[in-house]
Amino acid sequence: MMKSSKLFALAGVTLLAATTLAACSGSGSSAKGEKTFSYIYETDPDNLNYLTTAKAATANITSNVVDGLLENDRYGNFVPSMAEDWSVSKDGLTYTYTIRKDAK
Repeated sequence: MMKSSKLFALAGVTLLAATTLAACSGSGSSAKGEKTFSYIYETDPDNLNYLTTAKAATANITSNVVDGLLENDRYGNFVPSMAEDWSVSKDGLTYTYTIRKDAK
């Protein structure tokens, strides 16, 4: 009786491992063409005018579709985005940006 219990337990573990490995494997075919990214927001935005709202839902959406003058790299440093170059006056009160020629 003890031998059959161990055999059933071993068979169960083997079946579970095989199922887990099969579920984790790829489909075997590579996806070609268009890929879609979907994201669900907690609330709907009131509008999509990022200049007139401070609502987080609007900021989350517009930050994915609107480029700023500068962006942050993975270290938090400013890098060019719509502005190809920028400078700050000696007194720190005036910022001058050179916009990319291909910016629309």
